[in-house]
Amino acid sequence: MNTINQTDERPKKVSNAVSLLYATLGIGVVRSVLEGSANSAAAGIGFTMSIALAVLGFMGWLIFMIGRRRNWARVTFLVLFLLGSPAIVLLIRSFAVNPVSGLLGFAQVVLQAVALVFLFQPESTARFRGRFLPARS
Repeated sequence: MNTINQTDERPKKVSNAVSLLYATLGIGVVRSVLEGSANSAAAGIGFTMSIALAVLGFMGWLIFMIGRRRNWARVTFLVLFLLGSPAIVLLIRSFAVNPVSGLLGFAQVVLQAVALVFLFQPESTARFRGRFLPARS
């Protein structure tokens, strides 16, 4: 088996997945602002925004590490996505409170799921494991 180094071109599916994940991060920022402004009268808004910033920062770092070909980051993102899946029912509440935020949350979930499918395709897995597959004809 041939190995590849860090500077080799990444498969298109990995590039697309990383781009989708960064897009979901941007959506998360917009949702945080929308939810924060909707709850601005509530006590503890500073704490809530601090948590949102910490989560967004962690997710940004995780996406960056996925882009740097760290298999543990890819697996961690999958585990976090699966653990967060039951919370999808909370999107129904989001739609009732702020329909735009609910729609953006739904878009986040769909884009993250598509990105994960891309990240676990055979050519993507081979890249994360330090191998490459021959081009398909």
